Amino acid sequence: MQYPALGPDNHPLQAARADGFYQESQLPASLLGDFQSAAAETEFEISTNTRRNYMASFAIFQSYCEHHGISALPADPRAVISFIGQQKDVMQESGCQLSKATLITRLAAIRFFHLQAGYRPPTDHPMLLRIMRGISRNQYRQQALYDQQPIMYAELEQLLRAVDSQSSSLLALRDKALLTLGFQGGFRRSELASLQFNYLSFLSDKLRIRLAFSKSNQTGVKEWKDLPYDEPFAAAPFIKAWIDAAQIDRGHLFRSVSRCGQYLRHYQQKSIGSGGRNSGFLNGDDVYRTVRKYCKIAGLGETWFGAHSLRSGCVTQLHENDKDTLYIMGRTGHTDPRSLRHYLKPK
Repeated sequence: MQYPALGPDNHPLQAARADGFYQESQLPASLLGDFQSAAAETEFEISTNTRRNYMASFAIFQSYCEHHGISALPADPRAVISFIGQQKDVMQESGCQLSKATLITRLAAIRFFHLQAGYRPPTDHPMLLRIMRGISRNQYRQQALYDQQPIMYAELEQLLRAVDSQSSSLLALRDKALLTLGFQGGFRRSELASLQFNYLSFLSDKLRIRLAFSKSNQTGVKEWKDLPYDEPFAAAPFIKAWIDAAQIDRGHLFRSVSRCGQYLRHYQQKSIGSGGRNSGFLNGDDVYRTVRKYCKIAGLGETWFGAHSLRSGCVTQLHENDKDTLYIMGRTGHTDPRSLRHYLKPK
């Protein structure tokens, strides 16, 4: 049996440059299963959200190239430069131009799919690097100045009162646990959604939560958060109440509740290679919608608050509680103190 070559014309899972590598003309079929098993691990090369964002960005680039009758993969660096020229002037409904971060994501997507197909990325062209430096320093671009505001003690108290206004006691228990944990632990919404029951340890004076993976920890380095019981709005009692009511003893911590609010939806977590689909637990978008829902009910307004507000509120509240930078970094998982500046928003 002819063994699959490692070249740009093959399936993306097998795409890699063969140049310079020794290749036998034929390999036994008995190796094919092992090859495909190893190649399947590239599914985890980047996160699901990143892959989704890259696919959306590359689709925009493909549409641009099709409109002008040029190749998107592989792409001429001049085509990418022209694309950025068009994208930087796109006006959104808000009346603002696309941010530099969005443009960088567009370029990252183009680079990613070229590498996957075995081509040299056109985004490495020196002219593109100069253009992006210029965009960074261009003071005349009309970019949005909006940033999500922090949820602190006062806002969190309003949100918890808004949760109590819900008719479903089961839903109220889950959402109180979600909001207080997101705030006290400074979690990202993706981290909240992926938390598992066996990651929790209720110690004598604190709740310890292990993070298997996070945005800043993609390789599974040991990481955890210690959340004291004696802090205002400590999450531990709310989490215990939710676990008891939902009778959770395994799997994801934050489960989906039925529309009537009386029971949990069917829970299923697919295993690698099983071909099933996940169901019965929250994802990052669900966390975002939950925060915005209660912000609206509480009268805080949906425009200024989101899931990011919980993490920002954690940083800002700890700062106002006179905690030092290292303490706050230990809570949020930041590895660079400069990153805290984006989250710290004193009123």
